[in-house]
Amino acid sequence: MLKKEYKYFLFDLDRTIWDFDTNACNNIYSLLDIYSLQHLDKEAFYKTYDSVNHKLWALYEQGELPKAVLRSERFYQTLLLFGIDNRELSQKMGEEYLERMPYQKALMPYALEVLQELKKRGYTLALISNGFKEVQYKKLICCGIDSFFDAVLISEEQGVHKPSPIIFKRALKAINGTKSEALMVGDDFANDIEGAMIFGIDQFFYNYRSIPCDGGPTYDSSDLRDLLKVSPQR
Repeated sequence: MLKKEYKYFLFDLDRTIWDFDTNACNNIYSLLDIYSLQHLDKEAFYKTYDSVNHKLWALYEQGELPKAVLRSERFYQTLLLFGIDNRELSQKMGEEYLERMPYQKALMPYALEVLQELKKRGYTLALISNGFKEVQYKKLICCGIDSFFDAVLISEEQGVHKPSPIIFKRALKAINGTKSEALMVGDDFANDIEGAMIFGIDQFFYNYRSIPCDGGPTYDSSDLRDLLKVSPQR
């Protein structure tokens, strides 16, 4: 694997460091118990929710869906598909989901070890996340990983989402970094990898789902530990 003298690592959060799928699934399963919906197939409900959320989240990122609508509508549409038409219930579930989400603590394989080693080697780390500010900051604190990052940029606060080059530029400015010495690490090819390409920095595609991709990134790996191979001891 190609080695280069990087000094700055820009990380995505969900599905790169924080195991969104495991945490969201556990959260949804708990909600079904809390709201006496145990009769529903939990696995089917989560898969349906995940599909609905993915579509609505895309609209939110494009500025076509308000945050407040997204938070309840994703549950309303999911419940509808299971024959439950209840706006009040979907609103409560949406609120409870966000309140509980930051306290889920599963991380992606080797994420903690990699963060620890990069900091030990003296690298500067920043985080860029497309998400809600009240949730993302709590995730970092609850998982005990907030201290690894010298800067944290949340799209909602910044008023701009990845893949816009604006948020990458702001992240580098926050850590006094340079493009030639920076590496973006993320699992989302469109937001993280293509965004970094457009901005003009190298990319580490955390491709744990083995997604074929054209116009290959600088690095393509299913193992976060490979980051340590491109970031030598200093």
